[in-house]
Amino acid sequence: MKRLFVLLLVVGVLFSMVMPVAAQAPTEKPVKIYLVAHAGCSFDSFWCVVEQGIKDAQRDLKVDVTLITPEKFDIEQTAQDIDRALAAKPDGLGVTVTDGVRFEEPLMRAIKAGIPVIAYNTADARPPEQRIPYLTYIGQDEYLGGYRGGKKLMEAHGGKKGVCVNQQVGHVGLDARCAGFNAALKEAGLTSETLAISDDPAKSAQIMEDYYTANPDVDLWLTLGPNGANPFYTFMENAGLKKGDIFHGTFDLGPEIAAKIKEGVTDFAIDQQPYLQGYMVVQWLAWINRLGLYPASDITLTGPGFIDQNNLPVVQELAGTYR
Repeated sequence: MKRLFVLLLVVGVLFSMVMPVAAQAPTEKPVKIYLVAHAGCSFDSFWCVVEQGIKDAQRDLKVDVTLITPEKFDIEQTAQDIDRALAAKPDGLGVTVTDGVRFEEPLMRAIKAGIPVIAYNTADARPPEQRIPYLTYIGQDEYLGGYRGGKKLMEAHGGKKGVCVNQQVGHVGLDARCAGFNAALKEAGLTSETLAISDDPAKSAQIMEDYYTANPDVDLWLTLGPNGANPFYTFMENAGLKKGDIFHGTFDLGPEIAAKIKEGVTDFAIDQQPYLQGYMVVQWLAWINRLGLYPASDITLTGPGFIDQNNLPVVQELAGTYR
C-alpha cells in the first residue's frame, strides 16, 4: 500500500510537470489603451455620444482605457496630450488627427515604437503619400458630407447665397466640411463663404446675427454640429426669423437639433454615427493586441448619412446618447 501511494505521488508530480498550466484566454489579455481627442463632452455635446461608445467598449471588452481631452479646442494642447499618452507606454493609441503636420512627429514616434495607432473622428487631410501611416481612420468623409449637404439644401429650396458656420476654424475635418459645401454651391453658380464662430454659444449667436444683418440675402445656412446649430437657433429667435425665412442643415445630432428637424426649422442632420467611432477605436485596438486582427482598409467609414423627418422617429429617443 505504501509503495502504491509513493508511485501515485511520483506519477502525479510528473504529470503536473508535463501538463501546461491553463493559459489565460486571449480575449482576457490585459490591454492598456490611450485615446486623445481635440474636444470633449464637457464643452461639446457631440462628444458625449463618442464617449458613450468608448465607455461601452471598455466595459464589453474589459480593457483599460484612458481618454485625454482638453478644456477647449486647442491644437497645441492636443499635440502635448499625445506626448502624455506616449509617456504611459500604451498598448494602443487612438487620436483625432486634427492637424496632420503638427501631429506627425509624435505619432511617427509611436508607430516606430511598435504602438498600434488608429485615427478616429478626424483624419490626416493630406494626400495618401504624405499622411501619417496609422492603421485606419474611423469616421466619415468630411468633404463629401459638406458637399452633399449643400446639394440637399439647394435641391429643396433653390437658394440665393450660402454660408458655412465653422466653430473650430483650423480643424481639418470641419474645414473640409465647409470646403465641400462651398464647392457644391459654386458648381450651382451660387456664392458661399465660411463664417468663423467659436465654442461659446452666446458669442456665436451674436456673430451670426451680425453677419445676417450685413448679409440679409444669405438664405442657405450649414452648421457643423451642436456647437454651431444651437447658437443658430438662438440667432433665429433673436432676429425674429421663422421657418422658411432662411434654410438650415447641420452636421451631427442632439436633442435640440432633433426637435428643430421635427418642427421643420432644420432640414437635416448629417450623421457620422459618433457612437461607432468611439466604440470601434477601442474594439480594434483590443482585437489587434489580443487576437492579431487588423482593419483591412485604411479608411473605415461611419458616414455621411442623413437624418431628416422621414427617419427621425427611429433615432430621436437616442439623440445625445447613442445617436
